Amino acid sequence: MAWEFEGLFDALPSETGQDLLSEYWRSEATATRIGTMGYRTRTIKAGTRLEAEVYPIYGRSAEQAARKAKQNLTPERQSQLNTRRAKRRLILLMENNFRVDEDIFVTLTYAEEPTLQRCKKDVRNFFNRVKRQREKEKLPELKYLYAIGHDKDQRIHVHAVMNGGIQVKRLIKLWGKGIVNSYVLQTFGNGLQGLANYLYKQNEKAKDNGERMYCHMWAGSRNLKKPKVHESDTKMPNRKVKKCALGFGAIGKEILERTYPGYAVEDWRVVFSDVVEGVYIRCVMRKKEAYHDKKGT
Repeated sequence: MAWEFEGLFDALPSETGQDLLSEYWRSEATATRIGTMGYRTRTIKAGTRLEAEVYPIYGRSAEQAARKAKQNLTPERQSQLNTRRAKRRLILLMENNFRVDEDIFVTLTYAEEPTLQRCKKDVRNFFNRVKRQREKEKLPELKYLYAIGHDKDQRIHVHAVMNGGIQVKRLIKLWGKGIVNSYVLQTFGNGLQGLANYLYKQNEKAKDNGERMYCHMWAGSRNLKKPKVHESDTKMPNRKVKKCALGFGAIGKEILERTYPGYAVEDWRVVFSDVVEGVYIRCVMRKKEAYHDKKGT
């Protein structure tokens, strides 16, 4: 479950925005903005990826004020939050169930243009045939994620990530509707996160065409494993949160990598609220051996 007050913390986004933070702290006292409350850390592990969210634990009066402020979120701000969370969920599922250099990315196209409803049925039939083929070849159980997209000419096609093992020639026969392109998952182009964002965008195109009501944002097999989630109220005490928020360059990176040994920081986000106290920190990390492989070092 996502933190319910995340949407209130969009006032000052920063990737590595030390200049923005420095300017902010010149006008606001540290203790006032970060507060004296405790902070909860939610850690999510998915494959080689680790996500950490650090957010304030409010007392009764502060929580009531936050709930009231949450009711006043604009539809645009709420929509942005929902989109961000949906993308995050897809990325974590992708990272937790598929592996680079092992699994595959597949594009299924049509020789003749189908309806969207016909395409959905064809995709289900395709994965059923792949599942039976894997059983026949004594391969591990099929796992997949897919999205139905449109190209520039509005022609329907399907993008899918699935576990490997079946030759492309066999996949072509199992599809039987047109061209099949397939390649092994790789780390370049933001790796699995880049693919997850790409799958998400396919449905955004369907939304633009007024077709969202007829298809899911994305769909996957029922055997996909959910990432592991752990919460702690002691991992990031207030003093450590202050250090991260004030110096989220080398200092913050060092603190997080000491907090999560064996992981390297890939990306982070530090945001404050214009209506409630506290700071919200979100960090993406990678197992060091995987991070080095991705960087080619």
